[in-house]
Amino acid sequence: MASCLGEFFQSLKQGVVRVDQTSCKDIGVKVKQTAKSGSARRRTDTSVVQLPAPCKTQDASGQSQRSHRNYLDRFPAEVLLKIFAFLDASSLFNISFVNRRFHDLANNNALWYVLYACEIEKKRWRPRVCVASEAVSPTGVQEKPVGYWKKLLFKEMAGYQNNMWKSELRHMNPHTGMPALTEQVLRRLHIQWDITLTEKNGRESVYEQTRTFFEDSSVTVCWNHGNWPYIYYVHSLQLHGIMRPAVSAPGDRPRWRSLIQKTLLNTEQWSFLGADRHVKLLQFDEGIVVGFWRGNWKIAFIMATLHFHKLIERSLLGSCFCPYVPTQNSAFDPECDQHGYTLHIVLHNPVQRIMRRRFSPLFMSRATSLGDYWQLSAIDFTDVSEHIPVGKISLPWQTEGLHEAAERCCMMTLTVLDEGQRPFWCVSSPVKIQSKKYRLVDLDYEGEQLLLFYEDAEGRVKMTFVWMEEFQQYFLVQFNVIFPAAKVNKHVGGEC
Repeated sequence: MASCLGEFFQSLKQGVVRVDQTSCKDIGVKVKQTAKSGSARRRTDTSVVQLPAPCKTQDASGQSQRSHRNYLDRFPAEVLLKIFAFLDASSLFNISFVNRRFHDLANNNALWYVLYACEIEKKRWRPRVCVASEAVSPTGVQEKPVGYWKKLLFKEMAGYQNNMWKSELRHMNPHTGMPALTEQVLRRLHIQWDITLTEKNGRESVYEQTRTFFEDSSVTVCWNHGNWPYIYYVHSLQLHGIMRPAVSAPGDRPRWRSLIQKTLLNTEQWSFLGADRHVKLLQFDEGIVVGFWRGNWKIAFIMATLHFHKLIERSLLGSCFCPYVPTQNSAFDPECDQHGYTLHIVLHNPVQRIMRRRFSPLFMSRATSLGDYWQLSAIDFTDVSEHIPVGKISLPWQTEGLHEAAERCCMMTLTVLDEGQRPFWCVSSPVKIQSKKYRLVDLDYEGEQLLLFYEDAEGRVKMTFVWMEEFQQYFLVQFNVIFPAAKVNKHVGGEC
C-alpha cells in the first residue's frame, strides 16, 4: 500500500509539472502573438505594450522553485484525507513522518476510528473479546484527544483487549526466572517472526519463518526457504514480530509488525562462527546467524535465537521501525540481601538441547586480574566434583533438501537473576568454542582445552572445556560470568 501511494504521489507531481509547463507554453504563444500585432502599429502608436512576465520554470530560483518542491502543500486537506482513508494502519502510521502537515492529517481521529471499528468488527465472533464497537457520532469521534483512536487500535491489534496473556505471564518458572507459560502464550496468540532484507539498491524482500525450536528460556527461529540474494548485496536485516490470525482470510488487513532488531550486514560487523562442507556461518550482532554457500556468497538460510525476557512485548508492542523499550522495574525487595545471584544457562541448537544447568546462590567477587570488574564463579577448575560432561557441540541446519552440521558452535541462552530473582542480564546468542595452543587452566586432564568466550556491553561469559578422547565428549571445567563495575554499582546503589 505504501509503495502504491508513493507511485501515486510521483505521478501526481509529474502531472502538476506538465500542467505548469503547458501554461508557460501558452503564455509564450500569447506573448509572440501580442508582439506581432504590436509591430504593425509601432509606426503610429508610441504607447508601450505591457507584456506578461515570463513564466518561471522549475530551473528558475525563488518562490516558483519552492512551490514545485512543496506542490502537495497546494492540495486541500480534504483531498489528502480522502487519499489517507484508503491506507491501512501501518501505512497511515508511516506516512505521518513525511512532514508536519502529513503528521497532523494522518493523526485525524476520524481516520483511526474507521480502522478501529473495522478491527473490532472482525473480532465480534470471538467469545473472549468483550469490547463492542458502539456507534459514535462524528462530533464524538473528534472530541476525543488527538491519537485516542490510534492508541486503541494499536492496543487491539496487539491483543491488549484480551488481557489474559498479561495475567498468564505473571507466573514465574522458579528454575529459569522467566514466565512459565511464555511458549504457550506465543503459540496461542499465533505470534510469528519474519525478516526483511534491504539491499543496497533499496529493494526489500520479506521472508516468513520456516520453523521454530523452543527451549525453556528461548526460541530459535529458522528461515530456510526463499529466493535469497548474495550477502554482499544486502545492506540491513530487520527482524519483526507479528501476530497472525488463526485462519487467514483473503480480506484480512496486514497485521501490525513490531521491530525487534535491526542489523547492518556489512563486512565490518560480522564474525566467523563455523563452517562445514557446504556453507559458512557468519554471526551478525546478538542472536543472528547467516549461512551462505561456499564459493558464491549467496545466502542459504538465516537463524535467530530470541530470549524469553519481554519477548511477547517486544513482538507485539513495538512499531514498524522502533523497538519496544521495557520499563525499568525499580521495585525494592527488603530481603534482597538474604539471597544470592542465580545463573541459568542452556547450550542448544535448532534441533536439541546440549546442556542445561542452574547455579544458585552465587555471590559477586572482584576480578582483580581484569581491572574494574566483578564476576560470578559458577564452576571452579580446581574442584573436580563440579566439572560437568557436555554433549556434542554442533549447529545443524537444513535447506533445499540438504542438511549438515557445523562443528564446535551452537546457541547459548544465559539468564542471570539478581538477589530479588529479577532479570539482571539476559542473553541469547550463537557462540563457538576455539582451541588454544597454550593450556588455559592447570589440570590433570590430558585432553585438548577449548575456550568459549562471549562479550557485549553488559558482560562477558568465559567457559573452558576439555575434550576427553576416551569418552568422546567435552567436560566443562570452568565457568565465569563477568560484569563491568559500573553495571554492578548502578544496580546495588539503585536497588539494594
